[in-house]
Amino acid sequence: MRYLVIVLLCFSNLLFAQEQESIYSVVYLDSFVVTAARQGFDAEDFIRLVREDESFYKAFRNLRFLSYDSDNAIEIFDKSNAKIALYDAKTRQTAKGRCRTMEVLDEQIDGNYYKRKRKPRYYTARMYERLFFTEGEECEAPEGTAAASSGMIEKRIEQLKRLIFQPGERVDVPLIGNKTAIFSPEMQSYYDYAIRSKSYQGKIDCYVFSAKAKANQKESKTVIKYLETYFDKETFQVVARQYRLKHFGTAFDFDVTMDIQLRKLGKLYVPKQLYYKGFWDIPTQKPEFVEFSTRFYSFK
Repeated sequence: MRYLVIVLLCFSNLLFAQEQESIYSVVYLDSFVVTAARQGFDAEDFIRLVREDESFYKAFRNLRFLSYDSDNAIEIFDKSNAKIALYDAKTRQTAKGRCRTMEVLDEQIDGNYYKRKRKPRYYTARMYERLFFTEGEECEAPEGTAAASSGMIEKRIEQLKRLIFQPGERVDVPLIGNKTAIFSPEMQSYYDYAIRSKSYQGKIDCYVFSAKAKANQKESKTVIKYLETYFDKETFQVVARQYRLKHFGTAFDFDVTMDIQLRKLGKLYVPKQLYYKGFWDIPTQKPEFVEFSTRFYSFK
């Protein structure tokens, strides 16, 4: 049995290495990256970093242990792009050890944003509150402790986290799971990959990895239409990530754009700003057109 496990692990590592080599052979490198490669930058290792990076996830996890203020603006639109509901609030989180509480300092509510007992009418808004708002005191379990799933919304949040923190890897969503695995041999022919040298907002020198769906193919072949991740050249910490995810099928439809920015806080990285614009049409829910932005500041 032990021998079989070793053989399977070796076979798995071999497949990953072959997949990695295949990806590397089709990635475009700009002149600055080519020069860096001559000086020791390893593009193949960098692609592995893109796939295995945990710094982005850790930056969001840091929110659970810090006190901060945030501005939250959520807008709901109808099919004709007319605004039908709005939630705009300033909140303050107070953290003590592994526990945190949140208070609303100011808020504006327009339209039919809430149902009874302040339950958001819209599915996207419920997911937003579950991700960023705290009701009462919430205490964080030690890292690595599996949290019990409490319903469909929790399962979908877990898949959303996979798309945000491990973009390009397979997610457990029927009909589209394999299509999100943009590094797999089956999906490589649908994308243009590149590593470039860019300055992020004129302040941080970065290596930027991008994957863009090719234009000369059927729309249904891909789900991740665009992905761009900025890595600080000095630390290889993710400082920004942009996505576009789109799918129209028999079971559900969505078209989502996200832009996420991080900032350095002492030795830690934390989210600075999050922007989302999306359309969802999923079973048991009415179609939703939502735009939201979140700004995090005044960290303590």
